[in-house]
Amino acid sequence: MLLKLALKNVVSRKSSLVIILFITFAVCLFCLANAVFDSTEQGVQTNYVASFTGDFIIRPESKFQQSLFGDETPVTGELTTLNTIVPYEKINDALIQLPEVYGTTGQISGAAMAERADGANRSPAYVFGVEGQPYLDLMKSINILRGSPYNSGERGAMLCTQMAEKLGVDVGSTIQFIVSDGPNYKIRAALVTAVFEYEIYNEIFGRFIITDPITARSLLGINEVFSSDSYDLSEEATNLFSENNDFSDFDDLFDSAFDFDQALIQEESPEASEEVQVEELPSESTSWNYIIVRLKEGQNTKKVMKKVSRLIRKNGWPVQVADWRHAAGSTALYLFWMRKIFNIGIVIVLAAGFIIVNNTLVINILDRTREIGTLRAIGAKKRFISLQCMTENLILTITSGILGVLAGNIGTHFINKAHIVLHNSFLVQLFGADAIQVYVTGGNVFKLFLLVLVLALLGWIYPVINALKVSPVDAISGAK
Repeated sequence: MLLKLALKNVVSRKSSLVIILFITFAVCLFCLANAVFDSTEQGVQTNYVASFTGDFIIRPESKFQQSLFGDETPVTGELTTLNTIVPYEKINDALIQLPEVYGTTGQISGAAMAERADGANRSPAYVFGVEGQPYLDLMKSINILRGSPYNSGERGAMLCTQMAEKLGVDVGSTIQFIVSDGPNYKIRAALVTAVFEYEIYNEIFGRFIITDPITARSLLGINEVFSSDSYDLSEEATNLFSENNDFSDFDDLFDSAFDFDQALIQEESPEASEEVQVEELPSESTSWNYIIVRLKEGQNTKKVMKKVSRLIRKNGWPVQVADWRHAAGSTALYLFWMRKIFNIGIVIVLAAGFIIVNNTLVINILDRTREIGTLRAIGAKKRFISLQCMTENLILTITSGILGVLAGNIGTHFINKAHIVLHNSFLVQLFGADAIQVYVTGGNVFKLFLLVLVLALLGWIYPVINALKVSPVDAISGAK
């Protein structure tokens, strides 16, 4: 009976249509705004994650704001020498064993001046020292156009088309990296083995040079550290200077040595002329600044990051987990704040509209003071009147919410169908694509219905309380 009466009151009042249309328009605008901003966020994230940041990174502990490029503390921050991850092998093995992880790769990061071998066409660059094919397997946005990635243990570099054009080089050319080392300079050379392109180009991507980790470590002055498990020394060698030996002094090692009055000359035997075979150190170094992690499709990045953080705390490893945005540093933060500024502007405009909607709902109930007084005079209880008013508000707002979401979906359909192509480089970076594609998510729909429910409650509580304070006699006589 309550629902039937409330529905009858809504239909019979002419103001109901105006209220529904106004709320529908506001919800539709809010739906479209959220769709646009969610699309830009998803576009930029997908582009960065598939190009160089991964879903998240593992980095050494630091008191400063650090990205893949180094210290990026606002105002005073600058590119600095990065620490290496310790213990790299244990952390990497633990990550690979997680069922949510698709793959990992180590990275050495630094800044250098890149130039052609003859010293021409110089350009600043961010140097990423990584294993060639494993890195490309994780970065799906990178498409090789010419050449092939360098093999493990080989010297080589891969350039995007924009950097290759700046330097005037191609596959087979030699480039040089120059880094300042106090009063001196370090110069290292590498052969260009591949030229590639990013699916969605960003200006910052044009400064990346992917090179082998050996060249990167040598250029940036990072010592090679090998796993103790991959190279075993004999027990005699490891105990040479142990406490179990009876040497009281370093000179005791040479007690049995004696001097010769003349040089000892020995004819070279065929066996001695043979090349001495020396066991090489393993090529797998554990000196890395970062571990880049990619997750399997459909995984919740935040949940996996929390899981990895708990694992790190449990083992006491001196490392941190950072999401893709912090990995990208200032290159992504300014896009993030631009979207926030736009979003705040939309919210302010819509907030003004919702205030008007709420006032309309309030006035709608206050104008019924005489009706409420009459109902109380014939025996209606306060609870019944309150529930009736609340039901009417819910009918108005929920109906408006459904219509607003439908209108928003129709609007996004036409926007996508129009296939709006972006030519401005900033807009391409902002949307993470060269064409606008918007969509309404389930999370947006939930937020919108939560918003209209809040509107229904705000437009019900205050006016009903005031209307119920008026006595039935005063209400019938026309009190407001």
